This record gives sequence, C-alpha cells and structure tokens, in this order.
Amino acid sequence: MTTFALTSGFSGFFALFYLFLSFRIGYLRGSPVMKLIFAMKEEIPEKKLNRNIRAHGNFSEYVPIFLILLLCLEYENTLSFNYLLVISLIFSYGRLAHAICFAFFDSNPFLRISGMLCTYFSIGVFGVTLLAKVLMI
Repeated sequence: MTTFALTSGFSGFFALFYLFLSFRIGYLRGSPVMKLIFAMKEEIPEKKLNRNIRAHGNFSEYVPIFLILLLCLEYENTLSFNYLLVISLIFSYGRLAHAICFAFFDSNPFLRISGMLCTYFSIGVFGVTLLAKVLMI
C-alpha cells in the first residue's frame, strides 16, 4: 500500500497555513468570531486588507495544482523521495515567502520575487517531468 507521505504531509502543512491566512482575513475584516478571540483596537486600512486577501487568494490558486502534480509523481513512484522532497520544499518556501510578503509588508521585493520564482520553478519542474513521462510511453 502506498502511503503518499509527501503529499499527505505537505497537504496537512498547507491546510494549516491556509487556515492561518483565512483567520487573518477574518480578523482584518472585523469578523464577529475573531472579535471573540482577539481585541480589535484599530481600523484596518483597505490597502492592507486587500493585500491580505490577495495573499490568501494567491495561496489557494497555486497550492492545489502543486499538490495534484506531487500526488501524480508520488503515485508513479519512479522518482526519488529526496527529489520530490527538495522540489516540495522549494515550492513551500515560495508560497510562504509570497504570502508573508503580502500579509505583513507594504512592500518586500525579495520575498515577492523569490516566492513567485520558487513557485513557478516547482510547478514547471513537476509539469515538465510528468509531460516527459507521458511522451516517453
């Protein structure tokens, strides 16, 4: 039985980070649920709210496709665990860096650019790898 350890582990990690981003949006919007947990003392600027919404949205746009690619490659079981792990860690850095940039900084070009480059690189590598495997059949 295949356990899909990488897909399971990264899915769990991404799910928790997604919840963190979701709760942050709720807090910034002044959600009644968040007001029960946290005291809201300040008015949140619309620009800050919009940046956090994009951090959340961008995360939710890229993570599912990556997890599907990882699952496909892990299911095939033809690549080394370490190879899949390294690419998954690069992707994780990319998503965390980008989300942190948008959620906590007005501007941080290093986090934004490195985050997107790592995201594109990881999805590209997995996409090309899967395509190559299909075309070699």
